[in-house]
Amino acid sequence: MAKFTVFLLVIFLAVLSLLSFFNKETVDITVWNGVTFESIPVIAVIFISAAAGIISMFLIAILRDAGRHIENWQIQRKRKKEAKVMDSFLKGLEAFFAFRYEDAAELFEGVLEHDHTSVNALLRMGDISFHNRDYVKAEEFFLRAVEVKPKSIEVLLSLERTAEAQHKWPEALEYLDNVLDIDSDNVMVLCKKRDIYERNMEWEELLDIQHKILKCRMPAEKEKEENGKLLGYKYELGRYYFETGTTDKAIKILKSVIKSDRDFIAAYILLADAHLKEGDSKEAQDVLMEGHEATSSLVLLVRLEDYFIDEGEPGTIIDIYQKAIQKDQKDLRLQFFLAKLYYRLEMIEYAMDTIDSLDVTAFDYPDLHKLLGNIYERRSEYKKAVDEFKKALSVDKPLLVPYSCTECNYISNDWSGRCPECRNWNTFTLDVNEICKIRKRQSSS
Repeated sequence: MAKFTVFLLVIFLAVLSLLSFFNKETVDITVWNGVTFESIPVIAVIFISAAAGIISMFLIAILRDAGRHIENWQIQRKRKKEAKVMDSFLKGLEAFFAFRYEDAAELFEGVLEHDHTSVNALLRMGDISFHNRDYVKAEEFFLRAVEVKPKSIEVLLSLERTAEAQHKWPEALEYLDNVLDIDSDNVMVLCKKRDIYERNMEWEELLDIQHKILKCRMPAEKEKEENGKLLGYKYELGRYYFETGTTDKAIKILKSVIKSDRDFIAAYILLADAHLKEGDSKEAQDVLMEGHEATSSLVLLVRLEDYFIDEGEPGTIIDIYQKAIQKDQKDLRLQFFLAKLYYRLEMIEYAMDTIDSLDVTAFDYPDLHKLLGNIYERRSEYKKAVDEFKKALSVDKPLLVPYSCTECNYISNDWSGRCPECRNWNTFTLDVNEICKIRKRQSSS
């Protein structure tokens, strides 16, 4: 390249010499008002112009190279700074995931000193504050992050989590709505909204969310589960209407639950209670009868027992028990409950005859022995009564068949349409054979 430049320079000088030989004329050049140079050779003018051009180009090249050098230096400096910040951030992450939160906080603070807009560092600092239960400080970090990145789902969910921890439910719902504005079909966010409404027992709003969840794409098994929850939430809305005195609305929605699921025992019971509250005992009876015919549920049978005894019609419930036994003679539980009903009505001999017809080896249930003990006691056969009470293993325990959850084996003496343990609906049944107790012992062992 240098040789080529010298070659061009030689040619230029040769041409310039040739031009100076043939052009000996002179010119006057005025460079300013009143400033004129006279009798300047033409070749000198050409030489000066060329020299000025070469120098200008040389200066431009120097300035361009200097600019590039400065730019490269700034880029390298920025990259070194970014690499240093990234190294601090990665070390902070390592400390964060190793639960060394103090070390992590120090490293993230260093990152923010160099770059106060680092969303990742702000998020992790917020997480550390959240872990330390300093929700106000956590919220400050997350709010700084949302200023930098207002459409970040991660940031908005972090703010929602902080608001929820402080029981600021309206704010939590607002952040979730912001996420849904970005991703309207986010099932996880819809479920979070649903959980907040359920926590605050806002059943009408919850049902709207549940319908939106069901519109989202999901596996068939998950869709079936969510449809089951929809009925459960309708039941809860009916219970809310019942408890707040709006029984007409309760009746309407409970009827829709039963129409969708003929086996929803809890809905039959609550619907009957709603009719009773309205003073329509005949309709309550019809609901319980319809439910028992559809489900053959012992729970509904026991409810009918209480109803007809309160109405002074024990013969009707006895007849229902006898028909149920004829329909399913293998279900020994029916005979046990009929015997218990006879004992309740002080029809001691009938109770004894019913128990005698039971195959005790196939139905060795402690409450059966307690019932027998009570019958023998009423018949003044105290020795037999004591023997039966010993078999029952607890003399002072009342004759009470508990309810049990078929999903989690939770046991309760009180009826509930929704298990307080696993939160599933329509799972309570009478634990006649102590199956749930056995399962619970097995799971605990």
